[in-house]
Amino acid sequence: MKKLAVLDVGGSAIKYCTMCGPGLEGKGEVPTPDGESHDPEPFLEAIEGILARMGDVEGLALSMPGEIDARRKYIRTGGALLYNYDVDVTEWEKRFRLPVEIENDARCSAIAEFSRGNLQGVNCGVVLAFGTGIGGGVVIDGKVLRGAHLFAGEASKVLTSWPERVCDPIANDRLWSSACSTKSLCERVAWAKGIDGCDGRQLFGWLEGGDEVVASVFHRVCNEIALQIHNIQCWLDPERVCLGGGISQNPLFVEGVRDAHRRFNAAFDNAFPDTDIVACRFFNDANLIGAYEHFLAMEQSR
Repeated sequence: MKKLAVLDVGGSAIKYCTMCGPGLEGKGEVPTPDGESHDPEPFLEAIEGILARMGDVEGLALSMPGEIDARRKYIRTGGALLYNYDVDVTEWEKRFRLPVEIENDARCSAIAEFSRGNLQGVNCGVVLAFGTGIGGGVVIDGKVLRGAHLFAGEASKVLTSWPERVCDPIANDRLWSSACSTKSLCERVAWAKGIDGCDGRQLFGWLEGGDEVVASVFHRVCNEIALQIHNIQCWLDPERVCLGGGISQNPLFVEGVRDAHRRFNAAFDNAFPDTDIVACRFFNDANLIGAYEHFLAMEQSR
């Protein structure tokens, strides 16, 4: 079995490991180069630096943000990483002298959960990954849904409200990711407490300690997540929704969303179908595992 370099490119860090089977070896991370730059060279040099640490590998599997045509090895948009717009990845193959396979990060998470995790055996399932933004992945009939324009699962672009006038631009604060991502949750808690900032560990510490201000913000965010899960149910009727990202490792988050969802659906006059809400099995490793599984599948199909 081939030894692969596997990278999960995020907004703040590039996580990496090698894989030759189910295990993840040599895990580490480096900062992601400035996403507001249009110069790809620092990003490509960062990948070269990672590859230099790994020794001999036979391929590079990448999980990345954006609209990605995995079959064509082409990145249409790179999300917040402006240097990854309109990229022909076959050029990277020439530079790195390795076969490269790429896939959208949220779809990698869905691939991991379907192939080895908590979506195994599920006919219709959804992954929602909470971090800097919100990623979404959908599995239907054993396949990850990509959509006609590679846009299926773009949860961060879901709107929570409409501009006052149709001609107004869509402000970022009307996007679901600006209300309910882990980053946004921490920002909302910090604002409510009148402090400069906080992280997830502090947030859950306050919550466990009975902080009423934090509890109020937390439950409001859980309600907003439950609302969108309800909307997803109306379109897809999934058997299971897996919550991912580092925040999902805390049972308070998963139970908070689950409880809000129960209350939300119970408010309907007619019985509304329930769906199973659980944590992802692989948490922060999901994108790495999914990228690896995607590489193997694409290698076999080409």
